[in-house]
Amino acid sequence: MANLAQLDIKARGGEARIRALLEDRIGYYRGVYPGYQLALAVWFGKAPNTDVQNLLALFTGPPMTTIAVSRRQPLDLRAGADEPPFVDIHATSVEYFSGQLSSNRDAVAHFLDRREILYFDKNWLTPEIAREFKIVTEPDGLIRGWYVGADQYDGSQTVRSLLASRGHARPEIGIVKTWESPDFGTCRGLVHVEVSQRWLPSSPEGITSYSYYSDWQEGRPGYFLLQGGALYGILKFEVKSAPDYSALVLEKSRDDRYPEVYLRALYPPQQSAA
Repeated sequence: MANLAQLDIKARGGEARIRALLEDRIGYYRGVYPGYQLALAVWFGKAPNTDVQNLLALFTGPPMTTIAVSRRQPLDLRAGADEPPFVDIHATSVEYFSGQLSSNRDAVAHFLDRREILYFDKNWLTPEIAREFKIVTEPDGLIRGWYVGADQYDGSQTVRSLLASRGHARPEIGIVKTWESPDFGTCRGLVHVEVSQRWLPSSPEGITSYSYYSDWQEGRPGYFLLQGGALYGILKFEVKSAPDYSALVLEKSRDDRYPEVYLRALYPPQQSAA
């Protein structure tokens, strides 16, 4: 007779299989409707050992007036067999579901029970949905920006011209300040990168693959241009063993070691000459 540990392993293996099949189905829905984007997919009422699973799918597009249900869809798309496990797809628009959360919560309460988020695109979610499903993609105080190398910057450029050349591009770096001088002339901050739509702290090993770090190691000047118009010169990087920094990030490092950058504020020429 199997012991409890073996039964637990078997149950977890079954759940992993169901999750993988649901993720396959989600991949299908991400490309099946031209002009519409899948914004959120939630496995709710989780019961991996039952024949029928439930998936909530929220799409962009015109607001709907109901939640459409496609029942008993074969979950294993590769097999194509009409046999368990099945999935009931509950599909509606982001706007409709967001409105129900605010005005008719009881009608959607069952979608919130025993739930697991399997996919989201933060660009299409409303604040109400992100808050309800506890989708947090960045730490408090994060400032996004771009790296400007010495070959891309000279003292005659203004912050405005630098922003104009980079404003269309996705931010490359994020900074969470850990200290700032009273005159705002210098500061320190934890370096972040975006991973699967979440801004996470760089690791001591990972930061070495970025040009801003290699440029600094080789003695070349470099700059961080941040959204909002702040421009900083990079003074140095230092890996800190600081357990208290774990409260400033979404995911703490395994050994509480974080790369921290030291920065000096720069100003457009007309300001510095005044």
